[in-house]
Amino acid sequence: MITKLEGIILSKLPFKDRHLICRLLLRSGEKISVIFYGGQGGGTKKKSSFLELGHLVKVELTRAKSNATIYSVKEWTLSWHHKGIRENHRAFYLMCAFLEISDKLVVEANLFESLYHEQLEKDSMFKVLSNAIFYLEKKVLQGEQFSSDLFIFLGKTLIDQGVFPERNNCVLSGVDLSSINEIAILDEQGGFADISCLNQDMLDLKLNGSQAKLMWNYLCLLAMKKYDQLQDFDEVPILFSNRLIDYLCYQVQISRTDFKTFSLLF
Repeated sequence: MITKLEGIILSKLPFKDRHLICRLLLRSGEKISVIFYGGQGGGTKKKSSFLELGHLVKVELTRAKSNATIYSVKEWTLSWHHKGIRENHRAFYLMCAFLEISDKLVVEANLFESLYHEQLEKDSMFKVLSNAIFYLEKKVLQGEQFSSDLFIFLGKTLIDQGVFPERNNCVLSGVDLSSINEIAILDEQGGFADISCLNQDMLDLKLNGSQAKLMWNYLCLLAMKKYDQLQDFDEVPILFSNRLIDYLCYQVQISRTDFKTFSLLF
């Protein structure tokens, strides 16, 4: 069993008087549920707790049976934490959305698998989430706008999940989309299409043809650049992020209503 791990706190639930049950997103891009005994802090020594949403922690687990669903944490230390996000309610809501989306998409880790190993960060959802929180924190501390951060996170998530929209050619006709002025994103087809190929029933009710082309331009830039190269991204309309959420939900077969944090963003 793997006992020494590092992960981002996706969620936390108080347990009894002083304990916490948390889900951690590991560097492998998988998650585990753990219990921190005394994790709420307090006690006779009035010990404070640094186990907050979005914090990166190193943990050492006690050995458990192979059918365990919640692991006990023997020791834990803080690797990285945000400061500004928690004091900015809009940024905090956005981070919670990052965490909830990640939690819904990643699978449970099998710490007893003999071939288990922590993959490179670039190959996992961990890299996407850690970048999203890091650059959101940086913008908050510098007093910068973060209106494009949700769109960037969603785009990088689609890439990680292997469902990024086809953007080079029309998914219906195969024509090169770079020269087409009005297009539409089709969830069922997994990409963009020339709007002239659509019948009335296939038209996108949330984006018109020119809006979809602008979103297409943003997605093309997002696909070609790394996370740190996207921080000077122009302000992206919230409508585009909203539409990408619908696309993501369709591709991974999760209902939009299953996400509690979306009501805080739109």
